[in-house]
Amino acid sequence: MDFKIFRRIAQSPVVDRIALALAIVLLLFITTVLFKQIRDLEVSAEMVSHSLTVDKEINKLFTQYDLMESAEFRSVILKDSTFEESYIDHKLQNDRTFDRLYGLVKEMPYHRRNLDTVSKLKDSLHTTLTALHGKVKPMEADSTAMVYVERAASILKKLRGFKRNMLANNENFLQDKLVTYRRLTFLTPLTTLFLALFSIVMFTIAFFRLRRHKNKIQSSEALLQNIVQSTDNIMNYYEPIYDSNAKVVDFRVAFANICNRDYLNLEPDELLGKPITDVFPFVLKNNELQRMIDCFLENKTIDFERQVTVEGQQFWFHTFVRAMDGGILEVVRNNTEEYKAKENLLRANQELEVQNFIMSEAKKVAKIGSYTWYLDTGEAEISENYYRILGCEPNEFKPSLERYRSFVHPDDLKQYDEYGEWHRAKQEPRDHTYRIISKSGEVKHIRTKGQFIQKDGRTVMIGVVQDVSDQIAAENTLRIKNLELERSNVELESFNRVVSHDLQEPLRKIQMFISRIDGEEKNKLSERGRVYFDRIDKVAARMQSLIRNLLNYSRIDSTHDDFEVVDLNSVMKKVSEENAERIKGEDASIVWDNLPMVHGVGFQLEQLFGNLVSNSLKYRNPKVAPKIKVTSEMVANDQMPEEFLKHAKNYFKISLTDNGIGFDNVSAKKIFEVFQRLHSKTQYSGTGIGLAICKKIVENHHGFIHASGEKNRGSVFTIYLPV
Repeated sequence: MDFKIFRRIAQSPVVDRIALALAIVLLLFITTVLFKQIRDLEVSAEMVSHSLTVDKEINKLFTQYDLMESAEFRSVILKDSTFEESYIDHKLQNDRTFDRLYGLVKEMPYHRRNLDTVSKLKDSLHTTLTALHGKVKPMEADSTAMVYVERAASILKKLRGFKRNMLANNENFLQDKLVTYRRLTFLTPLTTLFLALFSIVMFTIAFFRLRRHKNKIQSSEALLQNIVQSTDNIMNYYEPIYDSNAKVVDFRVAFANICNRDYLNLEPDELLGKPITDVFPFVLKNNELQRMIDCFLENKTIDFERQVTVEGQQFWFHTFVRAMDGGILEVVRNNTEEYKAKENLLRANQELEVQNFIMSEAKKVAKIGSYTWYLDTGEAEISENYYRILGCEPNEFKPSLERYRSFVHPDDLKQYDEYGEWHRAKQEPRDHTYRIISKSGEVKHIRTKGQFIQKDGRTVMIGVVQDVSDQIAAENTLRIKNLELERSNVELESFNRVVSHDLQEPLRKIQMFISRIDGEEKNKLSERGRVYFDRIDKVAARMQSLIRNLLNYSRIDSTHDDFEVVDLNSVMKKVSEENAERIKGEDASIVWDNLPMVHGVGFQLEQLFGNLVSNSLKYRNPKVAPKIKVTSEMVANDQMPEEFLKHAKNYFKISLTDNGIGFDNVSAKKIFEVFQRLHSKTQYSGTGIGLAICKKIVENHHGFIHASGEKNRGSVFTIYLPV
């Protein structure tokens, strides 16, 4: 490099040598300080990002425990295997989240200690929830189940305690790192600019004094070359290019250090002598070239940010340009990592803002508020949604224990005061439900739970409240419905007793007397009398069949305690054997493919397919021999009719097809209703309950049945049962 400023250096006295040495030391110091500050800034940004990731994983981990509890409780209470599968999914996701979090906090001992304890608690929780399965029975209390429920609640309470501790520790850690990050982001640019300008001043002074020492110019140039080449910044020196009117229109590269290769993939030697608009075309953007020309003409220093794409990768540079001895010196600092750290921090802050917004909206939807109560003064702080629960605008009044007490329902004041005294004495968290009267006069049920902490040496209770008025109203409605259901069940049992005994007893006597008359006195009757007698016999038989079918229909319950794996091939085999005589007499044929294994009640499924086969044989086409075919296939729930609630992803589609008299599709739904018939009693016998029983059995198995037909062409009964 041949800077003109170096050629003016003359013989130097001792003070000039000292100044040069100081300038060299200062430049090395600048390099060290800048590197350290940038590295500290990178480390600080990484720690902030890492802390936010830890915070996110902590929340995700402990949310899975609540989801596990909810899924298992639903699976047990609703007896629905879907929720049990959901519980298993949540547990697997929880284990993966736990492993990720454990890896994230490997350098954070206090978190690892907490996670070691949480690991034991989550195993206890899984054992407890697994033991709970099958312990809860509808319509009655199960003391064993309650032990497991309370144990699960205790474990979850401990887990939530660890969550709060971990989040609090992580928050403190994050705040410390944010303070460090802000300090570094504030000091680094100022320090860089100050030291850079100071070094330029020092070198300028030293260069002008050293111009008298021509015998030292070569060694000074070599030293400066080494220093410039060792920096982490791009340092280029440009000389002006003039047009025919002596106007500066461009610059040519007079010197380029090795960092051009490191950052821009450009060889320094190949840049020398070339216009910067050819080798650095990005200077034509954002008016950079004109600003550099103005810097040279006005003998000033400028700086600007520059974004450059190199081989598809983006870099961010902070550029300083200074007029220097007939040219300009450009110093370019690569702040890509710093920019990315800021961008990541901004993105994390934006995500945090979104999460806070979602949490705030969720509180509104769930009618949840929060509070902080200072025990020593009775003062309190409540959230905006807590004001809304009270029927007030946010910050409408200054909250205090006495002010809030005015909202409590008069009938619950004593209970509320006792609860407050208990908190003060025990300082233990506890659920409490009471009523308030809002500002508008609406009575609401409030559920609250608090936790005592030490804040600035003061005992403080923090907690949440929820408006559970709708929940309590729903519970009351459910309780009333349950009472109605119990009464209905009692009435149904009474009906069953009447039908099974009181109605059948006189009917049996009637049939007994009919039998005696038929054997002893029937021949003494007139022709018309015998016709009437036969009608009485048929009516009595039909009455007995009707009572039997009614009993069968009423005894089909919706409990699934006796569900088991049932082979439908065996079911069809039994149905064929029971109808063997009729099948042979009518020259009928029944065929079925390889039918699936399903979960259900064996005798109900036998009754289902027995009724369908009997129906097909009854409504046969007199012109052809009856043919019945049963087939099956597996289908997804989106391939099924939209007429019923689907609990499973896949279903067995079982079709029973016959070649009987068929029916009009307009009556497809009517045939499954109780006592509904498409033909007169004189044409076909029956009570009109058989297909209603089929529908009830299928629905008891969480399935769906429908029929389609065509007159004189046969019918198809299609059954969907969950896999």
